[in-house]
Amino acid sequence: MLGVFALAVWAGAVPAFAATTEPAPVADKKIVAGSGQTGDENGAALSASFREPSGIVVLPDGAAYIADSANHSIRKLAAGLVSDYAGLTVSRDAKGLPEGMWLDGPLNQSMFQQPQGMAADAQGNLYIADTGNHVIRKITTQGTVATLAGDGVQGHQDGTGKAARFYSPGDLAVAADGTIYVADTLNHAIRKITADGKVTTLNSLSERIVQLAPGYVERAGDFRDGKLKEAKFNEPTGIAIDGQGNLYVSDTGNQRIRYIDLKNGTVATVAGAATLTYPQDSLYAEGGQADGAASSAQFQFPKGISVTAEGGLVIADSRNHAIRYLHNGKVTTLASSFDQPVDVAATGQGSIWVTDSSAQTISQVSLPPQSK
Repeated sequence: MLGVFALAVWAGAVPAFAATTEPAPVADKKIVAGSGQTGDENGAALSASFREPSGIVVLPDGAAYIADSANHSIRKLAAGLVSDYAGLTVSRDAKGLPEGMWLDGPLNQSMFQQPQGMAADAQGNLYIADTGNHVIRKITTQGTVATLAGDGVQGHQDGTGKAARFYSPGDLAVAADGTIYVADTLNHAIRKITADGKVTTLNSLSERIVQLAPGYVERAGDFRDGKLKEAKFNEPTGIAIDGQGNLYVSDTGNQRIRYIDLKNGTVATVAGAATLTYPQDSLYAEGGQADGAASSAQFQFPKGISVTAEGGLVIADSRNHAIRYLHNGKVTTLASSFDQPVDVAATGQGSIWVTDSSAQTISQVSLPPQSK
């Protein structure tokens, strides 16, 4: 429903943060891959080209895997070189752009459609939110692509394997026990996939309807903190697991960062202004740009998120063109010279990888010294 909501704080539902006041220095940005041109060229990292790079995951050996969304492929960046890793394009549209499809099999025979979020498990298997195909995929360490859940038809349905349905899933995270959590973006839902492929929905689905133009309405997301089974989201696009096994969610349409305490079954807002307003006939809450105490910080369509070794949260604040950092109850801006950052991956060495989708580049920034 339209209106203003108070953000509830639930005891035990959020990590314990002690507010700090010291300013954080702005980090330098270093482009590590991408010429800035749109394309699908492989080779030397700074000469390679991408087409709307989206999700990124970095493995312990330092290799980065990138969901090159509009090329419908997974690319690999290692030892200063970019190469194709998975995804085959067999046709192009009238404008000459690659067309995506859905096909399991060996790496060089598989097909994707607008892949976005990525994650990896402890064994090095990769997981992909294959957004345009409305399915969740897995790339094994043996080099095989398989569909874990979803039948390729957009919708909402719980069930096992291909009996389940998603609607443009945007991101996922893998727990230590192999459980997968999915930010099912256009279902405004957080989904859970067990090791045996059973898909369930953890929160309540939105019933809010917005009239975008006379005679044209669309189902929109909503907002509610509290019990997980009653909580509501608005186009969640980023999800990450913290050291306690709980979930951070980038609630993009609500311009907030939420926290799911799985043990207690609660959802709370950990960063974002104290009130939430949906302008009339708007799909999204009002955003802004403000650092400071987490309860008064403002974002503009936050997307990919990543937990750091010290327990902070790095945020790709896409329309503020910035990388933000939530730590010790405070939000700071690490770097603000991006075009449209959509995902981040923090490493244990304090380095943060960033996919800058509109700039067609992959960059790195570093956590400030006092945060390492």
